[in-house]
Amino acid sequence: MADNVLWIITDDQMRSTLRSMDRTWRRLVRKGVHFRQGYSAMPLCGPARASILTSRYPHNHGCATNMTHQPFVAQGHDQDTAATRMKEAGYDTGYFGKYMNGVAQQPAYVAPGWDRWVTLLDGMIDHPRVNVDGTVRKVDSQREFDRFAARRLRRFIRRHHDTGPWFAVYSPTAPHGPSTPSPEHADDFDDVPWDPPAFNEPDMSDKPTWLRDLPPQDRRKMQKLYEGKLEELQDVDDQIGQVLDVLRETGQLKRTWIFFVSDNGYLLGEHRLLHKSQPYEEAAGIPFVVRGPGVEPRTTDALVSQVDLMPTTLDIAGLDPDTGRELDGRSMLEPLRSGDWSAWRRRLIIENTNLDWALLREGSHAYVEHHGTDEWELYDLERDPHQLASLRDADVSEWSRKAGQLTGSQGVAMRGLEQ
Repeated sequence: MADNVLWIITDDQMRSTLRSMDRTWRRLVRKGVHFRQGYSAMPLCGPARASILTSRYPHNHGCATNMTHQPFVAQGHDQDTAATRMKEAGYDTGYFGKYMNGVAQQPAYVAPGWDRWVTLLDGMIDHPRVNVDGTVRKVDSQREFDRFAARRLRRFIRRHHDTGPWFAVYSPTAPHGPSTPSPEHADDFDDVPWDPPAFNEPDMSDKPTWLRDLPPQDRRKMQKLYEGKLEELQDVDDQIGQVLDVLRETGQLKRTWIFFVSDNGYLLGEHRLLHKSQPYEEAAGIPFVVRGPGVEPRTTDALVSQVDLMPTTLDIAGLDPDTGRELDGRSMLEPLRSGDWSAWRRRLIIENTNLDWALLREGSHAYVEHHGTDEWELYDLERDPHQLASLRDADVSEWSRKAGQLTGSQGVAMRGLEQ
């Protein structure tokens, strides 16, 4: 029987918080490949999710703002996704969790390719609406929806214990604010320390002009936000543990590939910033883990992106990822199995087509080009992992050329430029 595939996509989770999730750490990270250099295609929820589902970078899918659903559908992107292709390959499919912002304007919408559809329509309000296979109902809260979606996923898995292969997504709303952890975890991280090296960076003269006069963030407020994220992630950790239990109990764990990522990271006062969307490691970097049949546990510095999920999943299903449309991402399947990443990409682009910047990662360096203001930043992350001192005297002409090529290309041509 062919292998199953499960994507777990959290919301606004920083890389640094992964270690706080004990079950996920023991049962996914230690049993799979942990990527220290995983990145969002664009560190903003909606555009990132569009990139995950289609393996298109934002400059190719054209969904620049967080109200992503309408332009995504208007351009026909929902007609060719990981779901539609896996469905055509004979997989049963199910989506359980947050989808894209803007979907509430079409409350009965069910995206093509999904056999089961359990998505949140309203966030951050009491008794939000939920779409269950095209029927609208309500749950008590946004956090209750995460548990509701996880229960439906577990039911989906149990029903497929002796049937054909399946492809599913579990996308909880946590740890997106405002913080509402369960009573069980509400005090797990009370007064947790929060003092990252880049917090309220004192010398901002190396940063773009719009950043230099930012006021400092309130440390206590940032600490409380961090505390809330960690506590909410304990609830996610519980749900992941229960999903893994069902996979094991039904004999499916050994033939299921599990991808764990977030849509983007988050800045909590680093460089005086609060939010995501910016080209710094805390926001652009994401947790990224893959566990699967025959995969030896290891940690790697290979540069990977959300756009790699779809081609890898199609490859697992025995499909040619580029059939019908060339994908921007590349399949990780062979190096995941062999452990040899020597032929993998050497450089990777991350971008924000709304704020008009591009980030190029290559080797130990991170080059940022701000197109609207004609400014740039260059960091050596080996010597300066917290991006405190841009290399202002560097010649960046070659960095700029490479970034420009990557943000103007797609598919096979783009992947060639990464080598």
